[in-house]
Amino acid sequence: MHPIIAKIGPFTIYSYGMMVAIAFLFGIFIARLEAVRKNIKQDLVYDFSFYLIIGSIIGARVYYILFFDISGLLKNPITIFKMWQGGLSIHGGILAGVVTGLIFSRLKKISFWILADLVSPSIILGQAIGRIGCYLNGCCPGINNQPTQIYELILDSIGFLLLWNLRKKIKIKGGLFLLYLMVYAVIRIIVSRFRADNLYLWNTSLTLADITSVIMFITGMALFIIKKKHV
Repeated sequence: MHPIIAKIGPFTIYSYGMMVAIAFLFGIFIARLEAVRKNIKQDLVYDFSFYLIIGSIIGARVYYILFFDISGLLKNPITIFKMWQGGLSIHGGILAGVVTGLIFSRLKKISFWILADLVSPSIILGQAIGRIGCYLNGCCPGINNQPTQIYELILDSIGFLLLWNLRKKIKIKGGLFLLYLMVYAVIRIIVSRFRADNLYLWNTSLTLADITSVIMFITGMALFIIKKKHV
């Protein structure tokens, strides 16, 4: 594990925080490429990216604290701000990102589905890069020391290539985003089989990640089918 990359005077550069930052930078770059192709104003991409980053990080942190570390929060409330050391939940980030997108699209009078399609490849690429941070930080451990972070890195990268290659072929507005929901739901269910930090519900074999992923998949598929009928 390499949770700390370097220390420069009083400043500490954490591997997790650094990789999250790199993930967002790559995500913005990819979204910008798509914006150029779709003739969407660059300023709109940067504005949306700014609010999306803030919203998704807050959502990811709050979700993680509520479901995985509520005792730590009660003991030391200030820990909620130490997100650079790890402790972000992608499901919370996705949910908060959707809410942010809905609010932003309404204020800017642009289709939510256009924005969602625009950033879908960026999201899953960012998730892949973020897992490098998890691996270096030592979080999201696997059963019997399995490198689940690397498993998801590989699967997320494949998911990115899939979305990137299909982005011009899917004509359904919002279809690429809905496909992302389905693809990532499957990825997370697979990876959860090997993770040692799953949160099990009510003393059953069901995990919070499984339930959330199933809801994501069903929602994505249902909306995709509905929207396809109206193309």
